[in-house]
Amino acid sequence: MFSNLSTLRYPAFKLVIVGLLTLNVFVYTFTDTATKALDALVWLVLLILYELETNQVATPLDHWLPKLRSSLIMLIVLVFISYFNSKEWLDVINSILWFILIALLEIEVRWPDYTSRQPKAYWLATVTVFAGLLAMVIAWLWKLAWLDAYDAVLWIVAFGAIEVDIFQVLQFKKLSS
Repeated sequence: MFSNLSTLRYPAFKLVIVGLLTLNVFVYTFTDTATKALDALVWLVLLILYELETNQVATPLDHWLPKLRSSLIMLIVLVFISYFNSKEWLDVINSILWFILIALLEIEVRWPDYTSRQPKAYWLATVTVFAGLLAMVIAWLWKLAWLDAYDAVLWIVAFGAIEVDIFQVLQFKKLSS
């Protein structure tokens, strides 16, 4: 069924990150709100879908992936609305930053020619979003929201290492020289 999965060479650190993110879903489920648990679960599934697509792993769901991603993004928007209505402003700001990152990933996946024609703009947008996400970690630490700070760091590492390949992004000047 998933014959290409057996050929995917998946580094151990990526498996650890996915495992820790899965654990976070359970932690939020039992210690926080249903909204936070749903948020963690939807983001985890979205990350896995991007990883499958990035590594060009064929699955029986391939023709459904864009619709599934769009549905997950719609759920994330509903979670965002919940945060906004509850006046959870750090979660609202954090969600906006992640929306921008998802938009950047969608552009890269759906219109790769655009990112190859505008590499400096894409690089600058990506670095700016990651800087904002790091600022969110500092804000949660300042508020002594340890689980949220830990979760934020874990997600930054996950998207940085798994999806964006942060090491290439940070070395953009070397790559473009």
